[in-house]
Amino acid sequence: AAPNFTAVDVVTNKTISLAQFKGSVVLLNFVNYGCSPSVNKIVSAQLLAIKELTKQREDFVPLSIFCGCCPPDVLRKFAKENGLTWPWILDADSSILRQYVGYLRKYGYPTLIFIDKGQYIREVTGYCNVPTLSVKIDETSQY
Repeated sequence: AAPNFTAVDVVTNKTISLAQFKGSVVLLNFVNYGCSPSVNKIVSAQLLAIKELTKQREDFVPLSIFCGCCPPDVLRKFAKENGLTWPWILDADSSILRQYVGYLRKYGYPTLIFIDKGQYIREVTGYCNVPTLSVKIDETSQY
């Protein structure tokens, strides 16, 4: 089962939890932005791939979890400037990261966790392009 969490979206200031999305496929996207230019490049590419996929289909919910090294105002500005409209969570105290740390140790940033409608983890991977993301969403939807 996917560990639940509750946190505040840095863009909207709304409190969200993973549990509120039960019944939907969730793409949990662990990202690190602002700590390293080389990491920023791949993280930005992943975020833009997710954005593109959200234009193509509406049958999943992306949630981005950021490590605590980027200030909330920088994340908020980046999301708004790039039209990234899903929840962005700043995990400043690493409470969410600790629940998923084994996956992050294996894949680094970004780590993508595909969660089915019953809130079970079905696949975990690193960076994916738009076609691969779409296939993995299809596969997760089968559960």
